[in-house]
Amino acid sequence: MDTVQGMDEARRRQIEAEEELRYQVRRRLDTQHGVEAPAPAPPADGFGKKLMEFFNSTLGMWLLSSVVLTGGAALIQNIQHSHEIEQKNREQFAAHKYEVTHRLDQMEYSLRRAKTVGDAKAAMDGMFKSKFPLSPDLQNKSLGSLYLTMLQLVSGTTDQKSTEVMDFIRRLEEAELALQAQPDDKPLDTEQREHLRKLLNSIKNLHLK
Repeated sequence: MDTVQGMDEARRRQIEAEEELRYQVRRRLDTQHGVEAPAPAPPADGFGKKLMEFFNSTLGMWLLSSVVLTGGAALIQNIQHSHEIEQKNREQFAAHKYEVTHRLDQMEYSLRRAKTVGDAKAAMDGMFKSKFPLSPDLQNKSLGSLYLTMLQLVSGTTDQKSTEVMDFIRRLEEAELALQAQPDDKPLDTEQREHLRKLLNSIKNLHLK
């Protein structure tokens, strides 16, 4: 390494000497012909020259490559991490969406077959848990909890749509609570059945995309 640097220094001095000799010869010739010789070029900036020499050295090249590789690796890692989070959110949203749809369908089917208030109560149990869950880990989550999670996972969900969804769920919970105050063997009248079915259909029509 020292030998190479010594050779570079000797070469630089040789070039400077040759340039000085050319300048003196040209100046002498121009003087003889009455032409004013141009001023010698200003010496290269010391800091800039040293900086370029450093980056052209082995250490400088290593430092540059380290910075580039480190920055590139960090960028790739961040992109990969963001992609993994987005993928996980999509999978979680899909699982919740299928569970909600499945549960609403079960509730609607049971309500169509309900004859008594007790049958309607059993159908409305889907508000709080699923009898036949698609995802076992979501079995004991309430319908409201499932929707809240979906709202958090969906980007760009409007406040109006979020409010409408939760409002229908609240009204459905109130209707279910009203059923609990009635005896199980009481016949389920048509008005009660249709009210519950309309609420379920309203929630399904507002289903998040």
